[in-house]
Amino acid sequence: MFAASASIGRSGLLVHPAVPLKLTGYAHRLSSQIRHRHVEAVLREQRQATNIARLYARRILELASVAAATKATTAQLEAAMIKKPQEWDTVNLEEKRRLFGESISTLGETKLERVWAAGSRIFNLTLLASPLAVLVPLAYLGGSESRANHYAWEYAIWGIEKAGPTFIKLTQWATTRNDLFPQTFVSKFSRLQDATRGHTWKQTKRTLEESFGKDVHNLLEFEEDKPIGSGCIAQVYKAKLKKATDLYPAGTDVAVKVCHPHIVDKVCLDFYLMNKVTALLEQIPRMNLDYLSMKDSVDQFRDIMLPQLDLRVEARNLTRFRRDFADDNTVAFPAPIPGLTRMNVLVESFVNGKPVLEFMKTAKKEDNETLATIGLSTVMKMIFLNDFVHGDLHPGNIIVDRNEKARGKPLRMNMIDCGLVVEMGENEHVNLVKILGALIQRDGYLAGQLMVDTAKKCQATEMDVEMFCRGIQKICDDDLDNNFLESVGDYLADICYLACVHKVKLEAAFINAALACEIMEGLASSLYPDMKVQRIALPLVAKAELMHRLHLK
Repeated sequence: MFAASASIGRSGLLVHPAVPLKLTGYAHRLSSQIRHRHVEAVLREQRQATNIARLYARRILELASVAAATKATTAQLEAAMIKKPQEWDTVNLEEKRRLFGESISTLGETKLERVWAAGSRIFNLTLLASPLAVLVPLAYLGGSESRANHYAWEYAIWGIEKAGPTFIKLTQWATTRNDLFPQTFVSKFSRLQDATRGHTWKQTKRTLEESFGKDVHNLLEFEEDKPIGSGCIAQVYKAKLKKATDLYPAGTDVAVKVCHPHIVDKVCLDFYLMNKVTALLEQIPRMNLDYLSMKDSVDQFRDIMLPQLDLRVEARNLTRFRRDFADDNTVAFPAPIPGLTRMNVLVESFVNGKPVLEFMKTAKKEDNETLATIGLSTVMKMIFLNDFVHGDLHPGNIIVDRNEKARGKPLRMNMIDCGLVVEMGENEHVNLVKILGALIQRDGYLAGQLMVDTAKKCQATEMDVEMFCRGIQKICDDDLDNNFLESVGDYLADICYLACVHKVKLEAAFINAALACEIMEGLASSLYPDMKVQRIALPLVAKAELMHRLHLK
């Protein structure tokens, strides 16, 4: 009965009849205050959350701004740290090559003298090749196991050696292109990579006496009068210093490189003839051979080969290579001895080790993979960062040893015979970096546009340019499984074909750099077939772009 008499007060609370009404009013006010404070607390929390969110957003923006500024500053610092080759600011390549060509040329001053010399050279080469007109058909009829076939190959090798350095160099290059030439051709002529027929000790002694005088025997002590190796330009002997020279003590082992007699006349005549022949081929109508830059490539090949005839140039090349790779324990170059270097004689430190092909036969898989990485990384640095590329990196010019002075005694790749180098200059180099970078990143359309924009001569219409760029993009799209540097030969052949069809003249610098990549990639793939070239190339391309400030433009 007592509980049933309870009533509802104004505050909505259940009120017992015994509770005074004043107390129920107080309860109502208390309840309102509680609700009001609760609402204020909720609003205060919302304002605090909003303020915190605004502060957080402002802080994030500040951090993003700082990060962007830091990134830009870092990029600028990295670009500043990646120094351009100092020769870009001090050497005029075109003038240097022109003056050297004029100083070494033996073609004669008058047109009649040049025509007579060229005619005599053509006659001698024709006479040298004429026996093949009989041997080749006999070899074909007799089969691959016949004596005629054996004699034909032997005479062809001998004939190329007698033809001179230019033809030997071209054949050495051809033996690195398994994608262009038959396997039999490559295997037979690969002998020219390791050694060619040299000259006699009597001729060597005459050259040494002409360079150092009659007392040459007081400077050098030769272990024997037979060369340890012979190339198309010179042959090499092992000797010891008989007295201290240029900080090298007496008894130091050295390599003595001596030029073959009369090679200057042959090389100059060969390039004169090749220049005329390629110029004539480029004028043939409807073949569009002009757009392959054949004559430009011959001129560039001449510019980089003629300096090989002066061994003082090779000594300077060795000095620069040693400077460029001074901080690399896995790559080495012989040290020239300036006091004993002349135009026809080069004395340099002796490299002990095994030729790379011989090393491969007994090396562990891990060692071959290491060598492949070293070789490819070195060539990529030469191309993208140094603009100074060893132009004769066939296997015969690579010696493998271990660096005894470095921690862990790592494998080391010694690159010898550095007379032939490829150097472009800053303007051509930045164009090359842009084009190769676009191809590596599979932006074929951009690469095509850059090829057109950097061409010195372009007769293509707007439609031809558009079709050329689309063609390069299609090449990239159709080969998604491979990168440009994984299959340079295939890419280059397709690009040359498109250039002929659409009348776009390719720069010789691009072609020669691509071929240098192809040669080393071929050697690297034989050492390490599963190697991913782009893992090595892409960081170096990025550094080259930093060096040229391309990312800041």
